[in-house]
Amino acid sequence: MDQKRLLLAFVLSAAILFGWSYLFPAPKNEQQNANTSQPAVNATATPAPAVLTNSADTPSLSTNPAAPDTTPQRLVTVSTPLYKVELDSRGAIPRIWQLKQIREKNGEVKPLRSASSTKANPQPLELISQEALSRGLAPLVISTGRQDLDAAMASRNFAVVGVEGETLDLKPGEQKSVEFKLTEPASGLEVLKKLTFDADHYVVRLEIKVLQAGQPVPGAKIAVGPNIADQGVKHYDFYSIAPEGVAAVGDEVRHLTAHVDEKTAQVDDKGEKFQIQKFDPPVRWAAVGDTYFAMTLVLPQPLPGLEYHTKKLKNQVNGQDAYLITGYVPVPADGAPIQIFIGPKDHDQLQETSEFINKNLPGQQVDLGQLINYGWTQRVTKPLSTPILAAIKQLNRLTGSYGLAIILFTIIIYTLFFPLKWRSSKSMKKAQKLAPRMKELQEKIKGMKQNDPRLKELQMEQLRLMKEGNPLGGCLPLLIQMPFLIALYVAITISIDFRQSSFLWIQDLSAGDPTKLLPILMAASMLVLQLITPAPSADPLQRKMMAVIMPVMMLYILWSAPAGLLVYWLVGNLVGFGQQVLINRMLKSKDDEEQPPQEKNRAGTRQKKKLNDASPSQA
Repeated sequence: MDQKRLLLAFVLSAAILFGWSYLFPAPKNEQQNANTSQPAVNATATPAPAVLTNSADTPSLSTNPAAPDTTPQRLVTVSTPLYKVELDSRGAIPRIWQLKQIREKNGEVKPLRSASSTKANPQPLELISQEALSRGLAPLVISTGRQDLDAAMASRNFAVVGVEGETLDLKPGEQKSVEFKLTEPASGLEVLKKLTFDADHYVVRLEIKVLQAGQPVPGAKIAVGPNIADQGVKHYDFYSIAPEGVAAVGDEVRHLTAHVDEKTAQVDDKGEKFQIQKFDPPVRWAAVGDTYFAMTLVLPQPLPGLEYHTKKLKNQVNGQDAYLITGYVPVPADGAPIQIFIGPKDHDQLQETSEFINKNLPGQQVDLGQLINYGWTQRVTKPLSTPILAAIKQLNRLTGSYGLAIILFTIIIYTLFFPLKWRSSKSMKKAQKLAPRMKELQEKIKGMKQNDPRLKELQMEQLRLMKEGNPLGGCLPLLIQMPFLIALYVAITISIDFRQSSFLWIQDLSAGDPTKLLPILMAASMLVLQLITPAPSADPLQRKMMAVIMPVMMLYILWSAPAGLLVYWLVGNLVGFGQQVLINRMLKSKDDEEQPPQEKNRAGTRQKKKLNDASPSQA
């Protein structure tokens, strides 16, 4: 029977291991950042943005050859306290979009730097992929599905209106606009793209007009992406989110992993595979982003026709597959205002941005908090993660360190859960105490015949012991804690607050510990905690095996986990160790008090008998 239990323990441990992968699935491919293999492209060598063509060829409305492009190329830099943007008149696209800082809810600001930064060499946080630009893929490209019109808008220089020099600086409280105009008399094409920047928000108002012969051209779309993300990230692992598509289509919000199905993929003229996902329901907003940053386009009214194009790069990056994902969002071509958010996916920031957009788009109610990927357990984890983050932020304000905030929060949480731990340990202890008697009854019942009159009596006693010492009674308090612990895990892994926050030797609480000291300490402390925690089995070998299996399994799972999560886990083990020592002492003293009278009489009789036996020898 013990061997069966041990086998069951191994099976359950394997189930936990694979269940973890199911609960928190990694991306289908450990995607590498497609930008890491390419240097920044020179402004004068920027290729024309790629043209999004319709599946059915529509003949050009004009057979006249296009006139030579006499408009000079201009680069305009827009600088606000929050971000810096470089706009290129060729195609009227942004080439650089750098975030400078994040503003907290209480007004405090925190500088933002690239993941590739060091203390000695800080790097700006660039969101636009230079690899994508070199391939002619750029954000905010206008496309109509008409090859002649799209080629003209992509390859021509727009006239820049509203900016005298090459720089547009905005001070707090200011709003300024940059207009791009393109006129093609031969085809009757008129294009206006107006960007209005706000110094106090990450939101940019976009207005576009695409007219031919004075009429709006149907089917206009704006490119979101590709791969809006921190371009300093070399690769994405289990605990981070690679650039993905996020869209509010119909009544749901979809998160789309950048992936190309080899069976259904198409191949372009460069031999690279790509895939197109189309959505029939009207889209309210669409985005492309990674774990911490996103570019989101919010429409004044829902429109059908959203597409996401994912391209698999022919050459791998760091030995892994790399992808470029771009959203093509249907937009009104009559100048109706569109809101674009390009910034951090911070819960408070997204809430503030949603309120700001809702004021500027009457009739639209958006919740950009849905950009955050809480996983498939979001119905449970999202309501819990928000107050958890708020509490940790408050503790950070008091201590000045997110590392200390996590430690204090862990101590508070484990103190609150102490009654559940006490009840769990008490149930396990009772089950362990009754295990020998249960085994004895099983052996007796095994050898009995069905018509044996003692069988029913032994079975009734077995049921009574099972009810009294049910090990599931010890698991239930732990199961009650699970939703909270999962929410805490999600909060630490997705929150931008821990990004580039240092603690002791750790430079970034959102990244793995490069020394691997934290995961080793976590596993070692977990091993000790498992050894002193009561278990239902009375077999010492079986208990030791289980005590070793779980720490080794968790060491494997959390080897590259964010340091903030490991700090929580390590401190939790240390606090749990102290609590378990206290519980074991309390249970031991309680067992002495609750010793049955007959046991005490037997002990007294044995002691008296020993004394009587010893008396003659002493005489």
